[in-house]
Amino acid sequence: MVSVRSRLLKIASMAGKCKKPADIGTDHAYVPIYMVQSGMCSSAVATDIRKGPLQKARKNIEKYQLSERIDLRLGEGMKPIKENECDVFIIAGMGGVVITEILEESIEKAKKADALILQPAYYDEVLREYLLKEGFCIETESLVRDEGRIYTVIRAYYDGTVRSDDDLYYHIGRALFERKDPLLSDFLKRRIGIQSKIVDGMGKSVKCDEQTYLKEYNLLMKMKKAFEDYFMI
Repeated sequence: MVSVRSRLLKIASMAGKCKKPADIGTDHAYVPIYMVQSGMCSSAVATDIRKGPLQKARKNIEKYQLSERIDLRLGEGMKPIKENECDVFIIAGMGGVVITEILEESIEKAKKADALILQPAYYDEVLREYLLKEGFCIETESLVRDEGRIYTVIRAYYDGTVRSDDDLYYHIGRALFERKDPLLSDFLKRRIGIQSKIVDGMGKSVKCDEQTYLKEYNLLMKMKKAFEDYFMI
């Protein structure tokens, strides 16, 4: 059985049992290997835009004798996946902007999927806003700690309902508050620290636009209030 880190384990668990997932930007192919071995799916597709990672993935797949069950494909984003071929798409370890671009370029495939499992490395606020505006429902979110850092994993699906939300919940998922994620306190503290540095830096800059500063300052205040409301009881 392949050994996977907590971040990848969380991604797999958020995908759950499915028919045929596609791991976009698979790197070492650990997620599809784990999912097939665990009986979460009978087969999977793993793609990457670069040949190097696919070579690593191939070695791992051969090591665990799964060549007949995990199909490797070279290509950009979701483009190597055929229409209606996969029911779940996993896109992890990329920036939120890049993930939105991948979804946008293959939007019809994304809409038909039973679930999108998305793990943005940064700019997750861009991804959440995109999902809601494009008619995707953020079903749930979960935090996971891996090698000292806390990551967000989002599970979403298309239902055609266009939504908007407060900018606080673009930056820190509403679902994390609703389900009282056990790592939310630590995660929120870190985000408050980052936002404080942004506001301080803008306040000292002579080129700072007042409207932009107020937007970032108000976001910081919302983060602090959210922390007080949830954890200072």
